[in-house]
Order: sequence, then structure tokens, then C-alpha cells
Amino acid sequence: MNTSSEVGQNAAANSPHSKQAACLECRRSKVKCTRDAHATVCRKCQQAGLQCVTPEYHVGRYKGVKKYVMTARCFYCVLTSSSKRTGLEKAIYQVEQALKRSKEGSAGLGLDVEADLRHLISSPQASPLRRQSSSNTPSTGNPQPFVQSRANLFIGKEDGASPTTHEVSPVAMGEKPDELALNNADNPLQLLAMASVLPGQSPSTNMSTSPAGALVHQATNESNLADADLQQFFGSLMSNLDNTSDLDPIELGLVTAEEADTLFTFFYERLSHTRWGLDPTLHTAALVRSRSAFLFTSILAASALFLPKAEALSKRLCNHRNQLVQTIIHNRYRSVEIVLAFMVNIPWMTPAKHWADDETCAYLSAALTLALDLSLNKIVVPSPTIRPAGFLDRIAKADCIDSARALQIDGFPNVDPSSAWGRRLLRTRERVYLALFVLDRGVCLARGRPYAVPIGPLIESCDTWHISDIADRWDGSVISAAVLRRDLVGLITSVREFCDGSQGVNGGSTAVKFLKDKIDRFFEQWFAVWSRQITQGDGQLPPYVEILASHTKLSTYCNVVNHPTASNDVKQFFRAAGLTSAMNVMRAAVQGENRLKSMPNNTVIMVSFAACFALALGTTTLGNRAILAPNSRSLIEETTQVLERIGSTPRHRKGLSVLFARHIRRILQNSPLQPTEDHQANVAAVHEQMAQHDPNIDYTSTNATAMGMPTVPTEPYVFDMTDDQILEAINNASASQELFQLDETMFMDWLDWPNVT
Repeated sequence: MNTSSEVGQNAAANSPHSKQAACLECRRSKVKCTRDAHATVCRKCQQAGLQCVTPEYHVGRYKGVKKYVMTARCFYCVLTSSSKRTGLEKAIYQVEQALKRSKEGSAGLGLDVEADLRHLISSPQASPLRRQSSSNTPSTGNPQPFVQSRANLFIGKEDGASPTTHEVSPVAMGEKPDELALNNADNPLQLLAMASVLPGQSPSTNMSTSPAGALVHQATNESNLADADLQQFFGSLMSNLDNTSDLDPIELGLVTAEEADTLFTFFYERLSHTRWGLDPTLHTAALVRSRSAFLFTSILAASALFLPKAEALSKRLCNHRNQLVQTIIHNRYRSVEIVLAFMVNIPWMTPAKHWADDETCAYLSAALTLALDLSLNKIVVPSPTIRPAGFLDRIAKADCIDSARALQIDGFPNVDPSSAWGRRLLRTRERVYLALFVLDRGVCLARGRPYAVPIGPLIESCDTWHISDIADRWDGSVISAAVLRRDLVGLITSVREFCDGSQGVNGGSTAVKFLKDKIDRFFEQWFAVWSRQITQGDGQLPPYVEILASHTKLSTYCNVVNHPTASNDVKQFFRAAGLTSAMNVMRAAVQGENRLKSMPNNTVIMVSFAACFALALGTTTLGNRAILAPNSRSLIEETTQVLERIGSTPRHRKGLSVLFARHIRRILQNSPLQPTEDHQANVAAVHEQMAQHDPNIDYTSTNATAMGMPTVPTEPYVFDMTDDQILEAINNASASQELFQLDETMFMDWLDWPNVT
């Protein structure tokens, strides 16, 4: 009887109405959930002190569950047979299917939920993946390569802007479709950085509300912090702007906003022709100030250096600029504007205590490093510039950069690459690198240093770069100089190769005539092509361009004058032609003094080198005494006076040309190349003849023009040294026969040439 009653009680306890589902913790641990009668917490949760969450118990299946289960099984089979989606791609696909079912009415979603899902599915982060999964997913069931799927994430905007501005087909980019291409395969560090972008944690890891789940959540946060460090280290390189208020010269009280606008206007009117790379339409005072305190201060300091009554302002700005240089290097700031800032500071650097302490090459190296980091050497595609037909088809993908990616690196992710503003920003990237190439070639050629900026596809295809509806007024000058510097390497190489093969039969006068025609034709063709871009409308070259061309020709002769396989006749020709080019450099400096008030240091070195070259070769003999040809000496003296006046105007400039002029004058006074009484009379006659052209000329006068510059003769300086006199000077200058190892000298060693006996 008792047994039957116990069985009845157990049956009643086990009835469906008395049953209760297991709690979530017991389900997770896969143990039996036991609890006392009418207890809300099971024994396991009570012992562990956990929150016992028990769902509602339901016997059997809900209505319609079987149909959905069969549908889910079929859907799973379709997924596994076509492709196995994982991670973010799987989530996107599930959202798409939910929206599709909601549209068909088979599943009910709230309007807010549906709107949120549609916003997520249309975001630029998801669109590239969805497009790629639908077109590039292999049919074998293998997941698509991770690097290719993550590459599109770097191009997309993070602010929810329209993705259409970033969708560029390979045909529009001028590239051939290549399904087997691996992005950044030739850049191991960038490839590693892209492959190291770790996928985010699953949202399901944050659903637990128990204390044990809190421990798991804490461990997950620590893991996420470690992943964040990896993400930061291997993250995509972006611009790091130096635009904080503690660096702004206006915020620091060094200059007012009105003074800044005036100095910017002065820079673009008086100095921009000697410092290429800036776009006046783009680089206004307001924009530059918002982008880079270094560039903003550098432009202000450069302008204040040439204003007569701005000595105190110039000193404040120069000191702040020098502090910014250290800050830029220490804090690893990087941007296109910082590259420009280093370039702006190079032309007018104040000389240090020793010529070896010159920071020009250090600034140039810093600018090149940042330019390569920011991919300024790469061609922007789709290209905003006219290129030769089929040129982009022959360029490797590693030498190109997508326009949207370039703007994102520069800090303009919201700018449309096809807009006028976007095209100017993209064109500025290429202009800066072209100007950097020209600056590097000029600095290294003047100082006898190896070139640093490499010749890449951007330099090779720049012949028509200046043709654009948004071109700057100096773009033609930039490209003309870039083409001249670029092709000069091939000219020097071909001359040396000819000298190597001109021994014996091809030597003598035949070789001299061939080389003379070859070099002259090179410069004549360059002038014929670029005359409209570099002349000032009257058919005459500006003094800077004339000095540039003449010094380039002089450098050509200096680079081959000591070639080991060159015959004596060829060497004599190089020396004579070099002397003529040196005279042309000095004559251009004397005649164009009024337009050379902002002469950069590089031009100063070119002119000084020409003077020393003439001192070394422009000599004749009278008995056993070496003398300097009267016309050569007069021109050198005039050149030193011009250099000294330019470098000391205004008073606080303290230019490098002052030191060069004094040193050359000291060499003239101390050298044994003193003229005889007859030659001194000839020099006096030359000065008297020049004074007749302009009786008001007085180089020692204290009268000054508006900029403090004395007047100079308007008549051109006449160099009447005949070819016979040049040849006589060359033949008698045996003392300097072995002094032309320009490639092996250091910076200014050539200043000691005239002292060698």
C-alpha cells in the first residue's frame, strides 16, 4: 500500500505540469539540473553562487517548427555545397537573408530593426565584401584569400559616406584585370601589416551575465587590448599632422593673423619662383595653418627674411621653426605639408660655423624619407594627368596608388577623388615629388654628391604633366627642369661610353667634333621643346633658368673631363667648353642681379663654382709668371660683388653668398695669378667702358632701392674672350690638369683649386 502511494507521488511529480527545464548554467556544463521542491535556484547554482536563469519549459514542438527545420536543413546543404562563409562575410549573408524573408513576409521584423539591418548591409565596410563574395568566391568551397578581402576595407570610408566614390574598376584605372595578382607582394612589410589585421571578436562572447562569464569577459578584454596593440603596430600608415595649438605661431603670439596673410602674399609674389611644389590656390594661409605648423612657420620665416623692417619678426619665426624641426623628428609627424616644409627651408638656410655643418642634405633626406613613406613617388590612378597612350598598362601595380587610398593617407577620406578639390590634392602629391626630384638633382650636382631621389615611373612619364586645367603657373618650369635633370644622366653615360670606344681610330678631332655636336644638340633640343614654358614672353631666359642650364652644361663637362679613356684632344675640348660655360654662369648672375634678390644657396654654389673654375683655367703665361686673363678677372670680381650684395640685403639675411664672395675675393688677392701693369690698365679700361653705359653706377654707394639693393648696369655684360684666348688659357693651365675629380670631392673642396701651384 505504501509502495503504490509512493509510485503515485513520483508519477505526479514527473507529470508534465510539474516538470521544469534545466537552467542555462547546467545546460552549459551538461550536468543534471536538480533542485528542491518549489526552489527557484538549482543546487549547482546555489553552491557556486551563480545566477540561475531557467527558460520556460515547453513539451513538444511549436506549430510549424518542422517546416522551418526542414527549410533550415536544406538551406544549410546549399551553403555547404557552394561555399562556407565565416566571420563577417557569414554575418552579412545572414542579414541579407533576414531582410529577404522580411520582404517576403515570412518573418516579422520591426521597422526600426529592419532599417538598422539595411543600413549595416549598405555600409561601405560591407559592400566590398558582399561584391567580392558574389563574384570571386571559388566554387571549390575554399574560403577566399584573407589579404584580398581585407584590402578593400582599407579603401572604404569610416564615416558612412557613399561607397561609389571608392569603386574603381581595373579598366578605369588603366590596369589589366589579374585574378592571380597579390596586392603588395613586392612590399613585405605592407603585406605583413595587411595580413595581420585580426578579425573582431564574436558578439556571443559578451552575452553571459554570470560571475564566471565576467571572468571570461575580462580575459577577452585583455586579449582585445593585445590585439589592439598589434593592430596599431601593423596598421595602415596615415598622416600624422603637426597642427596642435601649442605649435601654432599665431597661438603662441609670435605673429598676428594679418601679418601671416601679408607674408603669404609676399611669398607667392616674390619667392615662389625659386621654391616649386606649392599650389597658391590650395595652400592658402588658412589651410596650411590647419594642416602643418611647420610649413606655416617656414613660409612666414622665409618671407620675413627678405623684408627690410622685419628683423625681429624674422628672428622669432626662425627660432620657432628650428624648434619645430626637432619636434617633427621626435614625434614622428608625417604629411605632404611636412615634406614641403623641409623643401621650403632648404634654399635660404643660414650658414653654420663650418661648411660641413650644413643641414641641407639632412633636410633633403628627411623630405625623401617622408615622401616615400607617404607613397608620393607612386602614380595616382585614375590619373588626373595626361599620360602617354598605353603607359599605365606597362606600369606595375606597386608603382601606382589608388586615388581614394591616397586621399585617405593624406587625411581627406571624405573628399571625392573626381572633384576639383580632390584632383588638386592628388596633383599636389605628384607635384611635391617632382619638385623634390629637381631639388635633389640640383643640390647633389652643385655639391658633387650622389643622387638620392630615384627615377621612377612618375619621373619617366612627366613630360606632359604640366598640361592640365588646374596647372600652376610654375608647373612648366618644374617639368622642364625635371626633364633636363632626368635626361642628363643618359647624356653623361653616353659620352663616357663614346670615350671608352674612341681610342685609336675614332680619337682626335673626329671625336671632339662628335662630342661637341652631341652635347650642343642635347641642350638645343631641350630649349626648343621648353622655350615657351621657361621664357618670359620676350624670348629671353630668366636668370635662374640661364644659370641652371649653363651650370648643367658645366657639370656635364666636369663629370667627363677626367674620364680615364678620354683622349688628350677630348680632354682639351672639355676644359675649353667648361670655361665657356663657367663664364656664361657668371655673366647671367651679373646681368640678372635685379631678378636674383632671393638667390637660393644652391644657385650661390653654382655661381661660386663657376668663378673658381674660371680661376683655375682662365690663366695665360707671360714669361714664367701666370696671369689671369683681364676679361675673366673682371667678370669674377663683378660676380663676387653681386654675391655679396645679394647675401647682405636686407641686413638680417646673412646669406651664404656673402661668405662665398669674401672667400673668392681673398683667393684673388692672395693667389699668384696677379695681372701685370698692362693688364691692370686693360681692367681699368673695361670698368671705364662699363661706367659709360651707366654713369650712375656705384657699387660702393650706400644709396639703396626700396629693398635696399643698389642699382646695377642695365646693359648686358660683354664677354669678348676669343676662342684662341680660351684655348691658350687651357693649354697653359697645366697646374690644374688633375684637379677635376668632381665626383671624388667633398662639397666645397673645389674652392682651393686656385691655390694649387
